[in-house]
Amino acid sequence: MYTALHDNKIIPDPLFRDNDVKLRWIALEDWTYTRAFEISSEVLTSGSIRLVCDGLDTISTVYINDQKVGISENMFVQYIYDIKKVAKENSNTIRIDFKSAVVAAKERANASSYLIPNNCPVTSRGECHVNFIRKAQLSFGWDFGPCFPTQGIWRNIYIQAYNTAVIRELAIIPPVRESTGEWTVNISVYFDVSGGSVTGRLDTNIAATSFMMSQTLTLNPRNSSVSYSIRVPSSYSIDRWWPNGYGSQPLYTINITFTSNSEVSSKQRRVGFRTVELVQDPVGNNQGLTFYFRINGLPVFLKGSNWIPADSFLETVTRERLRRLFQSAAEVHMNAIRINGIGIYESDDFYDLADEFGILIWHDLMFSDVPYPATPGFLDTVSHEITHQIRRLKHHPCIIQWSGNNESEEGVRFNWYRLKNLERYIKDYVTLYVTTIKAIVDHEDPSRGYVTSCPSDGKESQREGWVAKNPQDEHFGDVHYYNYTADLWSVEPFPIPRLASEYGTEAWCDIETLEDVFYPSDFDYSGKMMLYRNHHPDGNQQMVNEMKYHFQLPNNPDTKQRFKDMIYMTQINQAVSVQTATEHFRRWQNDLTSDGRGQTMGALYWQLADIWQAPTWAGIDYKGKWKMLHYYARKFFAPVLISPFMDGNVLNIYMVVDEIPLTEVKDTKTGMNVFTPATTSLLQSSFPNHEAVHLMKKTTEATSGTLYIQMYRWDSFTPLKTWNVTLKLTQSSQSVFRQDVYSMMAESNCPDDQSCFVYIYLNNPSSDINKFFMLTPICNYFDAKGLAKAQLKIAGVTRLSETEFQLTLVADHIAPYVWLDAYRVPGRFSDNGFIMINSSRAVTFTSWDPVDLDLFTKSLSVKSLMDVYV
Repeated sequence: MYTALHDNKIIPDPLFRDNDVKLRWIALEDWTYTRAFEISSEVLTSGSIRLVCDGLDTISTVYINDQKVGISENMFVQYIYDIKKVAKENSNTIRIDFKSAVVAAKERANASSYLIPNNCPVTSRGECHVNFIRKAQLSFGWDFGPCFPTQGIWRNIYIQAYNTAVIRELAIIPPVRESTGEWTVNISVYFDVSGGSVTGRLDTNIAATSFMMSQTLTLNPRNSSVSYSIRVPSSYSIDRWWPNGYGSQPLYTINITFTSNSEVSSKQRRVGFRTVELVQDPVGNNQGLTFYFRINGLPVFLKGSNWIPADSFLETVTRERLRRLFQSAAEVHMNAIRINGIGIYESDDFYDLADEFGILIWHDLMFSDVPYPATPGFLDTVSHEITHQIRRLKHHPCIIQWSGNNESEEGVRFNWYRLKNLERYIKDYVTLYVTTIKAIVDHEDPSRGYVTSCPSDGKESQREGWVAKNPQDEHFGDVHYYNYTADLWSVEPFPIPRLASEYGTEAWCDIETLEDVFYPSDFDYSGKMMLYRNHHPDGNQQMVNEMKYHFQLPNNPDTKQRFKDMIYMTQINQAVSVQTATEHFRRWQNDLTSDGRGQTMGALYWQLADIWQAPTWAGIDYKGKWKMLHYYARKFFAPVLISPFMDGNVLNIYMVVDEIPLTEVKDTKTGMNVFTPATTSLLQSSFPNHEAVHLMKKTTEATSGTLYIQMYRWDSFTPLKTWNVTLKLTQSSQSVFRQDVYSMMAESNCPDDQSCFVYIYLNNPSSDINKFFMLTPICNYFDAKGLAKAQLKIAGVTRLSETEFQLTLVADHIAPYVWLDAYRVPGRFSDNGFIMINSSRAVTFTSWDPVDLDLFTKSLSVKSLMDVYV
């Protein structure tokens, strides 16, 4: 209803300044949707006429011609109403009366026979009791976004008329690879049957292959589904689906058609042929269990972030908007995201794009943090929800894991809500997530793992009665980690888990994004509106405290400019903090501590993208603009990573390489030896353009190349000394260089650790595989000697295509954290937030849409760290 009111100019932009609170009255009212529609005499004579509502948000009563045909109470369920008896020829009306979700939730809480704690997000000026209704939990407010308790029709609504039967749901379990090389595909088709018995033909075919199968079915309302398996022989040359970075993502369309008395109903699903396993094997001498995923038999380190809905107003999220976000993720080498239980089961476009880009999905079900009712009515609607959504989504190869909730296991175990009679709430927890949800998931989708919570201890949680003594145990499952007081540029605070499924820190979004929703006078870091906009408790001050570990704060006397400089500095802090954590996790993928922690096989930081214009943990802001974090992800998630850290006074440099299985084969057309992932089918002579070769080259380059370590002074482009290491890696994460930094400084005539830094690169100075690293114990810049303000400028811009431009940067001094911006030109640079180590450098900009050269050139600006000081 917010967008309807805004589109009709009845209310201002809900995202402007503090309108999330000023417009709260809208959420407390009931709203009605009406329209007229036509039904022809031909349709009216059909045996069945159904109103199909793919998404009603949330509590509503539905009327046709003022006759009640049904109700809704769950945002995540498809509702189907029989309107045959109330429909009329020609003119008809539909009315949907929505009830305030806020009021409904409060009424249900008040009616509860025992206390179920509410989730009242005070700092986000939110509403209470969202756990009593089946609605997106974040819609009542969260620390990363606003409170907009929406009502309305959020997915398609339409009428179906038929005389025989229609396919209501088509559910396909991802293909299973047999030992014979065949693939087995398990298919279930669910029908709505009109009247009595119906006989017809069900056809199954796989597009782009010659596979075809037909069978005769006899259906009736009590026997209205069929499940069967098809076998796809190895002779069909099916190509495997791989995650991003490991190969291609071939998708095959399975068409299902039911024909009866010349009436045809059909549905299609795209599937990828791949296998997935969650591996939880014993570690060491009773030192826990592994926790990692094997895709097509290959252990895959999950590299990615967490997902929340891209907007509070879900109907505004277009396929193109999602495509840009997925492309942004893929371009920085992400292969996974976690859909958090705070949000929604996403649109079909979302999962289709994840399939196409090779982005694996760890999928929470839509529950988060607080206890939920375990009443018969609540469990009944949850059962419908889970059944519908698993059937709807399980064919997607991108989905690798179901998780019952976000953080509810640790919430119960550590008694976040100070509950008396805790055992009762533990029993409710098991009733909801095990007895009810797990039973449905296991029945509907035996092809994937299910953990009851994220984080959890996996199998160990199950062994301990589904609520582990410590759901954050680093020896099992996954962990979430946040720390807003420690120096996050140091590895010391971070855990050494099996998998890190949440971690991160905040930064402000670009001022260009904020200009859409604030007055110019609002741009004061300590001003009322800027404090208001941060919904994380004391968030703005925490960012200041974190910056003070490493920087003097900006001191420009102009308030707006100083605010812009503070934005830039929060983004530096966020980027380096998440980089430090992520590289720490990647380094530990092969090793164990003496007490059995380690073998870390995933790093999913919080979060990918914003839901509004505000300071958050996101790497991409609400307008799709990349923050510095997302640029840094391109390097810390790269297939080949240089990862230095300080181990006391020792500079310890790791090389981390994604393990891609490679086999040398001979191309029959060219006679040349080429490489291909061993588990995929051979490619033709166009193979050198294939992504796998690019990754193979990077991988072999890291295993047989030369690593250069150079000592620089801040006041010179010329290195003081260069060390080199010939690489011979025997595992995917390995220390390749260790040396006391003070001996390195002595060898290079560096006067002290405040005057110098180290620059590391692979094979050649212009390599994309590089790393800049401070030598001071806490990487502080306020003591750096010789670091002066660089005269940094863009010397030229060359148009390469309608959407691609090359910039030439020049500088008279070493400049850290060079930040390029193209004001109001959507796109991304090939690198950003980098150190200018030479007097000139080329950078490429790629716009999302074609842009004029003159307009683009005028949009450009550049700065570096010392520009924030006057």
